Amino acid sequence: MLAVLVMALELPKIYKKTFEQRERREQLVFSEILNDFVTLKYEYDTVQLRQVQVGYDRVGNVYRAEALMDIFPMRNCRQLMYENRFPDTLRGQHVTLQMIQEAARFPLFLGTGPGRKTLLWMFESHTDLVKMELPRDMFRLTENGIEFIETTTNRVKGVNREKSDRFTSAMTKEGVLFPVKNIYGMPSTSKSKDDGYFLIDSKDKFYHLKMVDGEPVCHNIPLPAGMKVDGMNCLVDTMNYGYVYDQDLNIYLLRIKDYSFFQLPIYDYKEYGSLLTMSEDLFFYTYQLYGIDRAKIYVMDKEHNLLASETLVYPLYENSKEGQRENYLFPFKARFTRSAPKELKVEAYDVHRFIYLNIALVVCLLLVKLYYRRSFWNVFNYLDLAVVLVCGIYGFLAVLIFPNRK
Repeated sequence: MLAVLVMALELPKIYKKTFEQRERREQLVFSEILNDFVTLKYEYDTVQLRQVQVGYDRVGNVYRAEALMDIFPMRNCRQLMYENRFPDTLRGQHVTLQMIQEAARFPLFLGTGPGRKTLLWMFESHTDLVKMELPRDMFRLTENGIEFIETTTNRVKGVNREKSDRFTSAMTKEGVLFPVKNIYGMPSTSKSKDDGYFLIDSKDKFYHLKMVDGEPVCHNIPLPAGMKVDGMNCLVDTMNYGYVYDQDLNIYLLRIKDYSFFQLPIYDYKEYGSLLTMSEDLFFYTYQLYGIDRAKIYVMDKEHNLLASETLVYPLYENSKEGQRENYLFPFKARFTRSAPKELKVEAYDVHRFIYLNIALVVCLLLVKLYYRRSFWNVFNYLDLAVVLVCGIYGFLAVLIFPNRK
């Protein structure tokens, strides 16, 4: 049975790695010149004798090499400038290499999730310093308020008790009901400014807490009718505090100016799950939702007006011929969960498919035992046949590896 377990863990993985068709995935990219999506694929070039990238627009035009760089000038700005082919203006605006580099923001991984419940720093929000400095204390949320702890001694001292009381009092006066359910912020020095933290209290009300000139500042954020905050991703931005998600996984930008909520035109985030990425360049915001076998791309202008959206479907291994044949070969597969503590999970296949192979293996094993004149007065020979009938190819190999004595 140990051999059966080991094979159930390993054989399906070996089969998948051997027979899975790993095609290069297509890529959808929005062209600032065509103002539309272009599908990028890799195709074999018989002249260069290697895979090269080729672009196809929706009309059917094909773009190779230089033509591909021309419709994506911002992605290829260095090469185009080296070849003296970079345009003076893009989308009616004068563009330089520095402008492109300063506007580019690497993909941010966004999505709902619980806030941090660990010890956090409360940074000073009103500061002229270019670089954030770590405070001498950290705070934690308790059942009845907030406590500041000196990091050097790891215990609440008198001065920290006074600070804790001031912050707790400011929060309760604004209406915060403890214990706080979730807290969201950016507890890191790798930012240019600090906007404090955003809280969801025990009554699902939404609050903003920060420290200005050493004093607590707490504001209740009015929510639109019927809205309940489910999560938030904070930003370092001049216009928005961050992305807020409601109970239906609608996505909003929380404005710095007046705490207003601006809903993004992304209405199917709930269908895709937790992963969402955002990237920014000189002209666009690009959001991508990722599902098991598909991705959806949204492109918006700088005012977050929707310019285009498209869905890209990937070939799923489970739906391929190789993936279907796996069901006929193995009766079940096993795996250990990634999260701690590790748990053993056994996933069964459709019995109507693998049972035929199991029966054939039982007959084969019976013939082997008859050939070697095994005594069927020995009950373990019947047990071998039962193991093969239930465990299929795992059991067949296991009883051959560990045969019964004559």
